[in-house]
Amino acid sequence: MSAPRLRVIRHVLPIVCALALSGCGDILPKQEPMEILTSQVHVVPDPSWPQATWQLAVSRPVANDMLDSSRMAVVPTPGRIEVYKGVSWDDTVPEIVQTAAVQAFEDSGKIVAVGRQSNGLRTDLALHLDLRDYEAVYHEAGKPPEVAIVLNAKLVDFAGSRAIASKTFRQSVTASSTDVHAVAQAFDEALTAVTHDLVGWTLVAGEQAHINEPKAPEKP
Repeated sequence: MSAPRLRVIRHVLPIVCALALSGCGDILPKQEPMEILTSQVHVVPDPSWPQATWQLAVSRPVANDMLDSSRMAVVPTPGRIEVYKGVSWDDTVPEIVQTAAVQAFEDSGKIVAVGRQSNGLRTDLALHLDLRDYEAVYHEAGKPPEVAIVLNAKLVDFAGSRAIASKTFRQSVTASSTDVHAVAQAFDEALTAVTHDLVGWTLVAGEQAHINEPKAPEKP
């Protein structure tokens, strides 16, 4: 008698599952529409930047869990971090920062070669980045937020794993309004300024270290 009962159960289960799934649309919350924003960063090279005679690898910035995301972080009140609803960047924030830096070095025409540290490029120096802030901060209710970016950079001798120089870059830009698109534009302006300063500093510090690097004695 047990075998027929098992067969009946096998036939009934798909019907029960189908009925359950048909009602999921009424039970589960509907997914909110998401607008994808593309970061627009264009760094104008400074003619005074030195011409580098070395190659560089740019690391993916280290960031906390809130910043290591494609969502736009916002601080509505002190000590409280959230994300803007309904919008997202087209990449994670660390990837956006890394891409902006690599492209700025490439567009400068001031370096032999530059690439992401993960692409296997054989380089002389490495730029290690630590993203500490990348968020919109509301200082006053109803007023446009201030976008704050804090990025620490360490220039390292790739072969010797020796730190050459270190600097923290800070930039803040007040959005023109509370509209999320105005806030996104403020993020782009702040990142453009930070990237400009980062590239200039790296070229100067790297070239100075390369010039002062001890030369191997010539063979007789």
